[in-house]
Amino acid sequence: WWFARPLASEQEHTHKLRLRLMYGFTLLLILISMTLNPFAENPYNLRGSGLNELLQTDLMVIHPPLVFLAYSLCIALAATSVSILQYGDDEDIDKRMLHQTRPGLLIATLGIGLGGLWAYMVLDWGGYWAWDPVETGSFLPWLALVLMGHLRTRPGKTSTLMWTGLGLAAGALALFATLVTRAGGVWAASVHTFVVADEGTPPTDVFSRMLLLKDKAEGVEIVSYVLVILLLCGVFIRATQGQTKRPISYLFFIPIVGAAIAVLFDYTSYEHVPALFFVGVVFSPTLVEWPKKSLVPEEEFWSYRGYLSLPWLIIVPLTAYVLTQDLLFTLLNALIFAPLYTSEDARKAWGWGAAGTMMCLAAAWSGLVDLYIAAILLGFYILPWLVMGEEETESEDWLSRKFILRLALWAPVVLTSLYLILTLVILISSIDAIQFEAHELYGAPFIMALALAMFAYTSRHQSPQRIASIVAGVAFVSILLATFLPSALGGDASEPISEYLSRGTIAWLVLPAVLVAVVPMGAEVVRRVRTSGVKKIAPAAHLVHFGLLLLLIGHVFTTVLVDRGDASHRITLVRGEYVEVGDYEYMFENIVLEDEGLEVGDRYVGAVISVYQDGEKIGTVEPGLIGFDSSPNPPRSEVDTLVRSHGDIVFIFDGSQSSSMMQQVQSDGEESVQRMRVIIYDLPASHLVWAGWTIMMLGMAWLTVLDARQTPHIKAEEE
Repeated sequence: WWFARPLASEQEHTHKLRLRLMYGFTLLLILISMTLNPFAENPYNLRGSGLNELLQTDLMVIHPPLVFLAYSLCIALAATSVSILQYGDDEDIDKRMLHQTRPGLLIATLGIGLGGLWAYMVLDWGGYWAWDPVETGSFLPWLALVLMGHLRTRPGKTSTLMWTGLGLAAGALALFATLVTRAGGVWAASVHTFVVADEGTPPTDVFSRMLLLKDKAEGVEIVSYVLVILLLCGVFIRATQGQTKRPISYLFFIPIVGAAIAVLFDYTSYEHVPALFFVGVVFSPTLVEWPKKSLVPEEEFWSYRGYLSLPWLIIVPLTAYVLTQDLLFTLLNALIFAPLYTSEDARKAWGWGAAGTMMCLAAAWSGLVDLYIAAILLGFYILPWLVMGEEETESEDWLSRKFILRLALWAPVVLTSLYLILTLVILISSIDAIQFEAHELYGAPFIMALALAMFAYTSRHQSPQRIASIVAGVAFVSILLATFLPSALGGDASEPISEYLSRGTIAWLVLPAVLVAVVPMGAEVVRRVRTSGVKKIAPAAHLVHFGLLLLLIGHVFTTVLVDRGDASHRITLVRGEYVEVGDYEYMFENIVLEDEGLEVGDRYVGAVISVYQDGEKIGTVEPGLIGFDSSPNPPRSEVDTLVRSHGDIVFIFDGSQSSSMMQQVQSDGEESVQRMRVIIYDLPASHLVWAGWTIMMLGMAWLTVLDARQTPHIKAEEE
């Protein structure tokens, strides 16, 4: 209802097209639901296993709807972008896009955070984030929304192509995140097994694995999402070549027609569709109206168009496909290279060159492609600078206040976009194994740079020389500590992540910069509120930044410095005896068995454990397991937490002993159990994770309310 009304300065035909696209997507979801028919009766009256026991929690009533509500706002951004591109109606485009971005970002942050809270309270690994493909997939549209939210603060004017391109990206990434969740078996974390080739060996790339589903009922949903993603990508590629006068929105009937045929003809609409069809979908918006041949660029400019009289827009994606045989990676190359190709002076499109460079480096680092392939493709993106060299511009004093401020304002846009590409490429390469270390290690320099940019901005009234010296000093000290003292932070800092690097290396790259930035950012919030009041955007935005810095500090201590696969966290406790681990002593007191009055499950076994510090009892915990008779899966862990001022101590009942322990209790009684195993994680600064998350949402809610008041709908103004 809220977004159905005209947005700021939105013309009537643009408004109607936006609504038609949204209603069309809703129709597509209805048709997909009809093909899946999830509530159909079992013809054999067999009793199913029911909802997965891990999902039988109160949080699962809230978390998934919120995440998909955020995704729907991303789809709304994509629909807005398509309607703007078709009619060229871009007046007040920043207000239109941000009006949808800010509530989307708030809801996405709430939804993802609740998912982390569910993992923290229910799953048996004592953490909230592990770069699981599903949670990483949801992180991608969140990053796109963050990037969108910072476009208006970057120096210079943001082009219509950038605004609409990010809107299309948000919609495509939301659908991609849905695919990660729904296309079971494609990624390593999935428990589904229906995505395998006929010979039993799955393909090695994401797109090919998804296409294996096209002849099944589940495949209608998967292929429909893939088609919408490809169409959004095709719209962007066409938009880089100039505005089209012919309607391209009708192409979005393709997935609707396909789903309708599937409903009518028993799900076989995509069974015989060749892979080449999907390639054609990407270029269908370009084929609707072929762009006119552009003029030859001036001599002082350098453009791919006309260089050596070669069709570079075809050569680069074709080379990527020939070398990798990976259609998804080829599509990424086409998306990033298209705006670089169409630029009048490619050297001025340095952002796209940097994006292509990041994609090639990430592909090599993550093992998606061989190093020589990444080097060949990288050459295409740096070609303008290899041929022409740096563009001659008037030099600017890098120690001036103006230069440092420009750098700080550019940082969120540049770093977030590059980090988004890095995360996406690592996710694509993680179909057979989750790359936790790659995400944390390669992302650490981006977090350090972003934190230092925040410090530079909040210190803008100080001497530029002082700011530069502190930034350089913190970066130097971080690298020094990461190199020579990686184990100094304690915890599992000494656990190796490669032959030469450890978890402490990652922590030192991030922690000093974040610690240096957090206090000035908090002071910036207070100063802005005092000078501007609570009706301005700036203090709300900086409150979000402050919460993010707090969350990152907590993340270092609770995730980076904790190896949840280390056997040292698995402790054997003896009844009535103290077992000292770190700064605490633990005593196994008793076994608890229950089979009545449970909210979920059929039986419960728990262990009562007393916790002591310096001989004084500080608490009692009861980690346990809940068994489900109708489920073939192992019992669900019931995690218990001892809350301390410095952070949480998490206790997890070791599920491998549950069957033998229950048999022993049934035959010999509870007192016969003299030993039990428990997994213990001491998580310092864990409170900062949840405090930072809460503060971020408060700031985002503040921004959303201000935006709603400052950017009223057209009809609201008329009334």
